[in-house]
Amino acid sequence: MSHTLEARATATPAVIPGDPPASGGTSAPVAAFREIVAAHGERTRGLRDTVSSLFVENRDLSDYAADGGPLPDLVLVGDNPGRREWENSVYLCAAGRAGRMAHAFFDGIYGPGSFRSKVMVLNKSSYHTPRTAGLTQTLRDGVVDSAVDRAIRHDQEENARLIAGIVALLGIPVVTIGMESGGATFRDFRRTLESRYRSLGEPPARFQGRSLPSPFRKVPHFSLSKIFCRNSDPRWNASLDRFLGAWEGRTPGLRTGNGNVSSKILLESRDRAMLSDYLSTVIMEAGDKVDFGFPPKMG
Repeated sequence: MSHTLEARATATPAVIPGDPPASGGTSAPVAAFREIVAAHGERTRGLRDTVSSLFVENRDLSDYAADGGPLPDLVLVGDNPGRREWENSVYLCAAGRAGRMAHAFFDGIYGPGSFRSKVMVLNKSSYHTPRTAGLTQTLRDGVVDSAVDRAIRHDQEENARLIAGIVALLGIPVVTIGMESGGATFRDFRRTLESRYRSLGEPPARFQGRSLPSPFRKVPHFSLSKIFCRNSDPRWNASLDRFLGAWEGRTPGLRTGNGNVSSKILLESRDRAMLSDYLSTVIMEAGDKVDFGFPPKMG
């Protein structure tokens, strides 16, 4: 990263009030957003080409980096690239089941083919393993090349800095999928995200015209439809019940026998109002607002 870009990335930027500006915006925060996204792509390609081919660039981000390109409404953060993402160099790609569900959900809200222009997909780690447990094992046991181990950890820190910067520049929320909590696998990511977000003045976020108490949400994964199911969180389950109470009377089969939301019925409905309500009522309202497991702010 150049010294100029580092200065722009670390300086406290002006937060855009309200919702993100229209695509093609040319304000200083938008220009800075495109610059840090372009630098992120360059950095990830460098890791892939010089450190390990298992580092995965998300080629979708090139559209956000381009002048006049789209601006996201929110950031969706996964764990690390799986096999389909590594093969296609696209995060949460539609070739995998979770990717297909995410595309169907957000395309139903924003319009066909709009997922990639409205939802910016990033990962805590850019390093591919077939399953996240493989990354946990790699970090626990170390890798043959210590340079790769250092690169994996530093990559998490850089991804966290990027995400905090995007919140500050665009004032949009971050939704983390996967329910990864206080373990060691993404400790470098969590610590850096907290410190960078605080150093930027803990900037606010807005979504659909509403101020959010925290920019960060943590929800279950799209994999195996977990994001549409009940779990051990009473608040999440209560929000599912509120959503179902509002929609099941006009949508036969929406409530499954065990009280979950039928992903098949919901996604195949392509009902924009119903899908938007799920995003607002369950994901944005009931999603865990604890900032990626951060401890309470002191002082």
